[in-house]
Amino acid sequence: MSKAEEVYSALIGPIERKMMRTVTRILQDPDDAADAFQEALAYIWKNLKQIHRHANPQAYILRICASAALDLLRKRMRIEKRERPIDDSPLHGTEVLVSTKIHERETVRAIQGRIADLPKQQAEAVLLRAFEEQSFESIGRALGCSEATARSHVSKGLARLRTLLSAPEWGKEINQ
Repeated sequence: MSKAEEVYSALIGPIERKMMRTVTRILQDPDDAADAFQEALAYIWKNLKQIHRHANPQAYILRICASAALDLLRKRMRIEKRERPIDDSPLHGTEVLVSTKIHERETVRAIQGRIADLPKQQAEAVLLRAFEEQSFESIGRALGCSEATARSHVSKGLARLRTLLSAPEWGKEINQ
């Protein structure tokens, strides 16, 4: 086993499940999560030395995972905006249950889209805090900033997210 493979195994092995959980929680789709996970692994492999030298390599790796998921989320949102079908068919009987599930999924997708609209560091900070329940100190190390700056990124990101979610277009978007 090469030195790089040993370092990789030492860094990834203990948190591999957490990495996958991070991308799955963000994307809410197993196929997209698998794609984002592979993208993150490719990036990690290319930047192994830099990651190994980081003050908190595991937090940095989780940031890479969140960033890969965020990139895929943004790509998916751009595609869905271009390809959004219009369905005016009425619902009857048991179709209401299906409609409720579809509505819930569309709501999650709309929220994901709003997170994707945040500036990258704010989005990553919010995702690490909300989905991975990381401390501000850990988020700061992952983002390469102070704990106070990480707190600011989370706070500003959540405030911006509240604004985006309270916009009049929000209700129209999920009811279409």
